Amino acid sequence: MAGIEKKVKKLSKLQHVDYYVDLDTDKQKIKFIKRVEAIVRSSMEYKDYVAYCKENLDMDSCVFLANVSQDRSRGRKRISIELHHDPFTLMDIVWTVVNRYEEEGLPYNDLLIADEVLEMHYANMVGLVPLSKTMHQMVHNSDKVKIPLYVVYGQYSEFIEKYGDYMEPELMDKLERKVTFTKNVTKEDFDAIQKQFTYLEIDGVDDIEKLDVEEPKEVEYSENEEKDIIEKAIA
Repeated sequence: MAGIEKKVKKLSKLQHVDYYVDLDTDKQKIKFIKRVEAIVRSSMEYKDYVAYCKENLDMDSCVFLANVSQDRSRGRKRISIELHHDPFTLMDIVWTVVNRYEEEGLPYNDLLIADEVLEMHYANMVGLVPLSKTMHQMVHNSDKVKIPLYVVYGQYSEFIEKYGDYMEPELMDKLERKVTFTKNVTKEDFDAIQKQFTYLEIDGVDDIEKLDVEEPKEVEYSENEEKDIIEKAIA
């Protein structure tokens, strides 16, 4: 347009910008760790890893509910199977990596820490146990459901070897309790625990009885019904 001078400013080449955060309080640290957890769980790499474990490592059936499987041909009901981190939770693992950053004076970067945690999974350095959604909730929220170490998949001992210096003392205490519990639980004991969660539906979910047989009849129930059943079993 006449009378208007057009000026074009040439942009300089974009430069890489490092992204770091400060963790001055315990509250900030916990919030940061939970954010890293969320990044890991929502990543395509983690989803691919979980899918691989279920499809290739027979981790598509709950260790407690043998007839609850993500594979409809193997279970009474096709139901979601989740991978539980054990003996160290995902938060324990992330917390340990954050401690490494702190001890080594590295700047905190949630994306880099998430990558390190994902690399641990692919290197088979974390322990995992397949559980139904309800059993997963109960393992986290009840001390009545405990997992012996011999059903845990993964070389978590390598995690201890590499990151032991950065682990919180409570984690080693937790592991010692797990070891003691596992030594006192034989395979026969665990088979009996599994059998407590095997049921036959007779006249509906309000009339559930234990079925002391190897192969229960097929039964369909929702996750809420499953939760009611399990709570009765451990009561």
